[in-house]
Amino acid sequence: MTRTFRGKDLRAVWLLGLIALFLFADQNLMAPNLTQIADEFGFSAEQRDVKLGGHISLSFWLFGGVIALFIGYLTDRMGRRWLFGAVVLIGEIPCLLTGFAQTYEQLFWLRAATGIGIGGAMPLVYSLIGDYFPAAQRPRATAYIGLAMGLGIALGQFAAGFLGPDYGWRLPFIVVAAPNFVLGALFLITVKEPMRGQAEDSLDEWLASDPMSEQGYVYTGQISWSSYRALFRVPSNLLIFLQGALGTVPWGVFFVYLNDFLAQEKGYSVRSATAIVLFIGAASIAGSFVGGLWGNRLYNKNPALLPLLCGIATLVGVLPTAILLSYPSQIGVDDPALVPPLVIGMVAGFSVAITAPNVRAMLLDVNPPETRGSVFALYNLADDVGRGLGPFLISAMIVVAGRLWAFHVANALWIGCGLLLLAMTRTFPADETALRRTLPMRADKLPRAKVSRLRNPRARCTLSMRADKLPGGEDQ
Repeated sequence: MTRTFRGKDLRAVWLLGLIALFLFADQNLMAPNLTQIADEFGFSAEQRDVKLGGHISLSFWLFGGVIALFIGYLTDRMGRRWLFGAVVLIGEIPCLLTGFAQTYEQLFWLRAATGIGIGGAMPLVYSLIGDYFPAAQRPRATAYIGLAMGLGIALGQFAAGFLGPDYGWRLPFIVVAAPNFVLGALFLITVKEPMRGQAEDSLDEWLASDPMSEQGYVYTGQISWSSYRALFRVPSNLLIFLQGALGTVPWGVFFVYLNDFLAQEKGYSVRSATAIVLFIGAASIAGSFVGGLWGNRLYNKNPALLPLLCGIATLVGVLPTAILLSYPSQIGVDDPALVPPLVIGMVAGFSVAITAPNVRAMLLDVNPPETRGSVFALYNLADDVGRGLGPFLISAMIVVAGRLWAFHVANALWIGCGLLLLAMTRTFPADETALRRTLPMRADKLPRAKVSRLRNPRARCTLSMRADKLPGGEDQ
């Protein structure tokens, strides 16, 4: 069966990316104005790091990550379009209301609830991407989605850093939340989701295996408890989860603290610190996008080269990050030097960000269509543990050893992340081959649904149970 990527599909993917941009813009809105928020609530410097940097970050990521497990399961059981619209709405309402928070308790719980938007959107977005794109195009596709997410983080950082000092820390929350109320409604009105499994090369023959008819078949797999447990028996899944938990600790720490660290410990103004972090973020966006394109090319030469690229790039990024953290303080300097830390930070950000789109593409390639929502929810939870628990633990280390040494410890975790990625050069090709081999056999045990007009793969389906096969694959 020949697949074509139609204009409607492309518009759907762009709309997904645009919504993700504004969802992720919320992720780092507090960081540029941590001290301003702390001053308003009467917090000391230590309380600023522990309560605002540690406790709120932990609640944001873990609450969203746990809820995402439930959303990921629903992603594999029901239509994804309305579920995605609901998740966007549930995430953006508390983001908007954060702009009106008057107490620390209100701020804490609104940030926790906002985590549902990012946590719940991840399994839905990538489940849809897996059905829009075949394996040979997924690194490039995830690179574009990652580009949107990275631009969103940069947008939030820019809004908070440049609006916060003049208009207060609350306004950026309102600014970044508002667009998705419109975009979410537009998504529901205009987008029809792809059918599960339609982009799998190994299912091409099976999906068109009715030679006596002009109709084709639809993959009808749904997640079950046994298939959910099977996710933990895929070696590449376990390595991806573990590297995610380790690798997102430094990202979480630096997103929360780096802006304020540069302003308070290194002597830069809030705007200068924000500019440095924005350039690092821009380099990270470029690294993620270019890395996805590189990964796409390397995957089509040899799948083992994809995790090799990720592992090497992650290890390379550790050194410039360490240099940036140890850069001499500019406190008391009349004209603080911006270029050296900016360039060093950009090298680090570019290198480490190469991993993200390629890891997500690998996760799509080793899991069947009916479990991708759940596996991305687990992946997101592993990431959230690192992003949330990381700043929480590092904030405790800050109290004992100070910010500089605590940040060096966080940076060192990228070494473990890189080694785990290198281990995937053996597991990823084997796991991908196993899925390609077993997916048609898995499909043959499912009830079959026929779809007319193969040129329109989103036409209405009618389910026709084969007399000799039941969902469990047992003869009747």
